[in-house]
Amino acid sequence: MSVQAASSPPKGLSLADLVRQARGMVHVIRRTRSWTCVRLFWLGERNPRRVPGAFRFPFGPVRYMDAKVMLSLYREIFLDRGYEVVGLGDAPVILDCGGNIGMSVIWFKQRYPRARITVFEADPQTADLLEENVRALGLNSVMVVRAAVSDAAGKVSFVPEGSLGGHVGDGAGVLVDAVRLSDLITEPVDYLKVDIEGSEFGVLKDLCATGKIGLVKYLACELHCNPAVQDQVAELWMALSQAGFRITVREARVDAELPGPPVPTPFSSAPSAKYLVWLYAWRV
Repeated sequence: MSVQAASSPPKGLSLADLVRQARGMVHVIRRTRSWTCVRLFWLGERNPRRVPGAFRFPFGPVRYMDAKVMLSLYREIFLDRGYEVVGLGDAPVILDCGGNIGMSVIWFKQRYPRARITVFEADPQTADLLEENVRALGLNSVMVVRAAVSDAAGKVSFVPEGSLGGHVGDGAGVLVDAVRLSDLITEPVDYLKVDIEGSEFGVLKDLCATGKIGLVKYLACELHCNPAVQDQVAELWMALSQAGFRITVREARVDAELPGPPVPTPFSSAPSAKYLVWLYAWRV
């Protein structure tokens, strides 16, 4: 598969498309001041959504499922440093639940070269790319587990969503292995990163109930919220607090595209009751 250069805009566009792209480019430049992000922006503009490819970063080539999602991942992880922890040490034990194509793993290994990382990915196609990226970049001390992270071991129905990964649900999907995270945590974990598209509430509740959360020092988790889990959000806050964690959030934003039926609200500035929260917790 060729590595995209992504250096020029696509041709044959309407005036409206050109204006939209120009505005998008200005936003990317102002927001990131990164030539890599500019190249990713053009790659996303000239390629259809959810079409796999490869992109050459300064640190090497990375295969992806969707170029626009790559831009988002790169910005959140590499530019905004969404997973950086001050004082983590140079050889941490890291559990990466929901590794996607491996951008978080790549960043962890760049920041903490001696880290021991176990990364979980449920989507079979995405896990293929994750393994290829780890291998192509020569990342050592990284174990890829092709399974969904859950509060019970067995099999679960996984609904793929292309570039966006997917989620465990009751709908039509593929049957994948599930591992109980609390069973796997048998030693201190310096950093637990969780981005598992809605399954985080059950997993973290199980860690708290089994006491395994006591082995975790730092936690970064993306919460996928809707009215059905409203009580679980409050319960999670309380459980983490009782386990000795302090909690903060970096961002909370409406995301109407989260799985499930539309959940409208009466508020124009927050039209959906589905939202994402970046939660951080640490021991004191």
